[in-house]
Amino acid sequence: MTTDTEVAPETARGLSGGAPVGKPAQRRWRVPIAYRAIAPISLAIDLAIIVLSAISAELIYHNVPSEFEGEFSHTLAAAVFVAILFVAVIRIQKLYTPARLVVIDDQARSVLAAWCGAFFILASGVFTWGVGHDLSRGDILLFWAIGAVALLLHRVAWRAFLPQALESGALRGRKVVSMTCEDALPPRFVENLSRYGYLILAHFHVPAGESSSDDVIDSVISMCRTADIEEVLLFVDPERMAHLRPIARRLRVLPLPVTLVPFGTLAQLFQRTHSDIGDTVAIELQRAALSPVEQAVKRIIDIVISLSALVILAPLMTAVAIAIKLDSPGPVFFRQTRHGFNGRPFRMYKFRSMTVMENGDVVRQAEKNDKRVTRVGYWIRRLSIDELPQLINVFYGDMSIVGPRPHAAAHDRYFTSMIEKYAFRHHVKSGITGWAQVCGARGETDTLDKMQRRVELDLWYINNWSVLLDFSIMIRTIFVVFSAENAH
Repeated sequence: MTTDTEVAPETARGLSGGAPVGKPAQRRWRVPIAYRAIAPISLAIDLAIIVLSAISAELIYHNVPSEFEGEFSHTLAAAVFVAILFVAVIRIQKLYTPARLVVIDDQARSVLAAWCGAFFILASGVFTWGVGHDLSRGDILLFWAIGAVALLLHRVAWRAFLPQALESGALRGRKVVSMTCEDALPPRFVENLSRYGYLILAHFHVPAGESSSDDVIDSVISMCRTADIEEVLLFVDPERMAHLRPIARRLRVLPLPVTLVPFGTLAQLFQRTHSDIGDTVAIELQRAALSPVEQAVKRIIDIVISLSALVILAPLMTAVAIAIKLDSPGPVFFRQTRHGFNGRPFRMYKFRSMTVMENGDVVRQAEKNDKRVTRVGYWIRRLSIDELPQLINVFYGDMSIVGPRPHAAAHDRYFTSMIEKYAFRHHVKSGITGWAQVCGARGETDTLDKMQRRVELDLWYINNWSVLLDFSIMIRTIFVVFSAENAH
């Protein structure tokens, strides 16, 4: 067993030896807040801010107190209604967790969206129930403004306070003992626990043998009964799961929380979303990139934009088709097998811009000053006009307006074997344009590093998808096309 150097001598005395766990950094100041209490405290502060904002709006809007005595109860009821809606939305998004509280950009977007949404629902309810005469519009608008500013300042305060408190170890310590089946507790766990306000008073190594492990568990129980211990942390490696049940069974005699702290592959498993199938627990090892609702929204946008673009651009596409036919022998359209969502093959359409129609096991990428490019092909490739027939693919549902660019089947097979996460690009539909293209990763991928960069950008897009991001990429694509950078 090992003991923390901050343990009082009389507490540590008599415990069988081992190396020290490691003394936490000296703290110049402490706050009476535990790490686990941050989320409920921030939630309670939000509730108080919303109610106080409503009261402040009443006091500011009405000069004489007697003027708002009748309206006060209605305004307070509206404040409670808005507070419940707002807090519920923020809590569902897990934005009260300490790790999310310090991400000010996410907080600002989510807070403003939830705040405006709550007031929209309030306004809809007031109109539906016909109680608008009981609430002053001036009060409600002032309430909205004061509340929005106060809620954002609340987040700014956490952003300023929390990182400093965690770095200095200023949060109130929770006294714990730790147990592992390994010889020692990993140093990173000691540092992490100390940072988040935990004080490891002692660490116990539970050996594999049943008789010797019983002696160690007896020592744990004895210490928890004599020292001021608040929790037992049980660190378990996936290879030692068989030892967990007997240890947990012995520790039941303690009126203390016993917390399992998995590490290794077991920790990754516990981070996944779980659900119930009857009385069976199911753990989601991999989630879909977009939910069914998000897929439906994206599909509606694709249909509207592709159909509108095909109608508007029909004269241009007709002129390009005639020019291609007059310039060189061959078909107007170039059809090539590509792989899209879920790796499903489809025939992608482009205006023919080269003298070859490669679509086999070997496909040579277009290069700068490529001799295979026709005269008309040179111009339509520079302006990306050769990609316009893919609007047909979008309308049919094979592609999307925005998404990872599809590559030839031969290139897919090669890069899948060379880049570990390449296949993740097929978790969404391929796109005419994408995040990688507007970030400069377009054109020839003649080196593995270039393709690695493109894959990283595509994966970022998949993990951060939103309707606003799609529209932003569409707008940025216009500027990228006219710059003609990396197009050949």
